[in-house]
Amino acid sequence: MSEQLALLGGEPVSRESWPFYNTIGPEEKAEVMDVLDSGVLSDYHATPGPRFLGGPKVRLLEERWNEAFGVPHSVAMNSATSCLHAALHACGVGPGDEVVAPQLGMSAAAAVVAALGARPVFADCRPRTMLLDPADLARRCGPKTKACIVVHLAGQPAPMDEIMALAAERGFKVVEDNAQAPGALYRGRPAGTIGHVGCFSLNCHKIIQCGEGGVACTHDPELALRLRLFRNHGEKCATAYGLAAEAPYGLNLRLTELSAAVAVHQLGRLKELNARTVLMAERLTAALNLPGILPPERVPDTTHVYYIYHWEYLAEAVGVPAELFARAVRAEGFPVHAHYGYLLSDLPPFNGGRAPAPAPQSHPDYPGASQAIRDSLWTMFLRPHLSLEDVDLLAEAVRKVHRHREALRRSAA
Repeated sequence: MSEQLALLGGEPVSRESWPFYNTIGPEEKAEVMDVLDSGVLSDYHATPGPRFLGGPKVRLLEERWNEAFGVPHSVAMNSATSCLHAALHACGVGPGDEVVAPQLGMSAAAAVVAALGARPVFADCRPRTMLLDPADLARRCGPKTKACIVVHLAGQPAPMDEIMALAAERGFKVVEDNAQAPGALYRGRPAGTIGHVGCFSLNCHKIIQCGEGGVACTHDPELALRLRLFRNHGEKCATAYGLAAEAPYGLNLRLTELSAAVAVHQLGRLKELNARTVLMAERLTAALNLPGILPPERVPDTTHVYYIYHWEYLAEAVGVPAELFARAVRAEGFPVHAHYGYLLSDLPPFNGGRAPAPAPQSHPDYPGASQAIRDSLWTMFLRPHLSLEDVDLLAEAVRKVHRHREALRRSAA
């Protein structure tokens, strides 16, 4: 292997074309063929009765989800965004209300608020973990606050005890966006099962997937009913379920039998796939002890499933801008990027239609979130289909760039 950086003309650490992440196996294929042989690709009726709840594969997925996460009610939908939308609607969010969401996370956390006619209010995040800061949440809550969306970002749970205590004190609902941390534990409890509603993703980029899909969980039977009404044209069924006086409505957010058939077996792989990812992440952390590049900060009493591996990058200590360092690692053959995410308040619907700002240097209202974006390197390379030797190569690529950071700096001068 050449010691000269690939970005400067040397030989890269790897020329591998990394295989696509695919955990679909014979079990999923057999379950899908069962659906195709039945000829029933979806089995919802927007009328009261058993078929209001969907077909047998959807109901099987929901039963298995209940067992896996220790909840009494799970409601499968066509995406995690739909789950968030339904969750806020079930919690009574509507025009004139406010919903607090963290600045870091998928834009859906703000979009679904606006879709219900409510106003998203953004709260700061802690810079090392990128998770919602409960102290700033408390500052952002007001008399119109109806709910809070908590994002378990990158694979690690947010500080739920502090958030739930604040919710009880101020009287708002908590919806967990757990798209990135399925299987992670917060003080022994599964993330996504602690708030009033928890939302999980089965999108094709997630650790378990069915292409597109999501599941919403709750311990509250009334919220579960409202989730199901919103999923399946609830305006036609409200009278039968005793909610006509509230004039609820619903959309078509239904998961197909084909998607549920895949998701049932993907759920069964979650523990195995998470364990493999954690092993890879811990190996990467052990292999990198570099000045100015810090591994993900672990929150006490939680587990991390490393959907994203996120370094804190101190540009002054390294002597190279984060964008240039990441570009050099990519030239060595590995998908490492600078500046994770963006401030949600910088998106055009929430900032007056302006183009999103580049990585913020320091936002006076959101110092933690802007620091997290500015001082970060991140990768989604760690997936269970790769080998531990592949992880070692990634570590060597990062070390190589760090060793030759002075040459890299001079090249950009």
